[in-house]
Amino acid sequence: MNTITQDITVRSISVETRSRLDALKAYTRLAFGSLIDDAVEALWAEYLSEGHNLTSGPQEPPGASEA
Repeated sequence: MNTITQDITVRSISVETRSRLDALKAYTRLAFGSLIDDAVEALWAEYLSEGHNLTSGPQEPPGASEA
């Protein structure tokens, strides 16, 4: 289990997303951070399975360096 954490602030999400997050929190009894960790891991795995070449850490969006 990863015990190294960092606090972040989320500026805005849709009402539907917040409602779903609340429902997942109640159903699973996981903390919001754990739910977000799980969601990012699932999305990351999905992108990798589609053949995207992701690297850990910040990177420029596609086409950003063409300016």
